[in-house]
Formats: sequence, structure tokens, C-alpha cells
Amino acid sequence: MPTYEINLWDNKRVIQKVIQEFESEEKVQEYIKENFDTPPDPQYPSLDPTRGYLRPKASKYIITFAKIHTYRRKKGPARIELTTQEKEIQETLEKSITRETIDEWGYNEMMRHVSKNYGPNPNAKGYTDKK
Repeated sequence: MPTYEINLWDNKRVIQKVIQEFESEEKVQEYIKENFDTPPDPQYPSLDPTRGYLRPKASKYIITFAKIHTYRRKKGPARIELTTQEKEIQETLEKSITRETIDEWGYNEMMRHVSKNYGPNPNAKGYTDKK
């Protein structure tokens, strides 16, 4: 069943939040009518000379609802095992970035150089470019 979020607003602040599963939007609206919607006071509509008949506002609260996404990943992402050669390259890279190197290049220039030369390789295993 889909999950819906119902918010009760007062002066642009959420006072109450309900997150619950419902079969359809009609069921959500029924739940709102039963629990939050109050009959207007006075019961009869008022007359506005410029706009005609107006029904008085039932309460000072605004009620909103929306369907929310509750997908949960069943399995975590798989970690790609590096070969011994790839592990050596990784260790060499980690050892090459020292405080002296960062000071010599400057932090921004160093990060730009590293991301350009050591960023994801499109031919690498497990890399998919979604553009």
C-alpha cells in the first residue's frame, strides 16, 4: 500500500504530521474529514457584496497531504574488490598526496589535478555514466 504524509499547518509552520499507509487518495481524504475537518462556525454561509456567498473558513489550520516514497533497498551496494596491482596504485597515490605537495600546488589546484587525472575512468569496472 502507498504511504501518505498529512500535514496540519498554522501560520506557515507544521503543527502535526501523520505518516500512514492508505489504499487510495479517497481513503486519505476520508481520514482527514474524520480527524481534522471541523464543521464551520457559523453553519450558514455569509454574504459578501463583491464576491457573492462565501462559506466561512472551518478552522485556522491548512491541511495538506502527499504520497511519499518508501522504497527500501534490500541489498547494499556491492564493493568492487581491487586486484593487487590496483591496490599498489591506490597506495602510491595516497602516499604521494602529502602536506608539502598540497602546499606546493595550492589546495584548489591540487584537487583539480587529482580529480582530472585520478577521477572515474569510463572504462573502469562498475562505472556507468548516466548523462
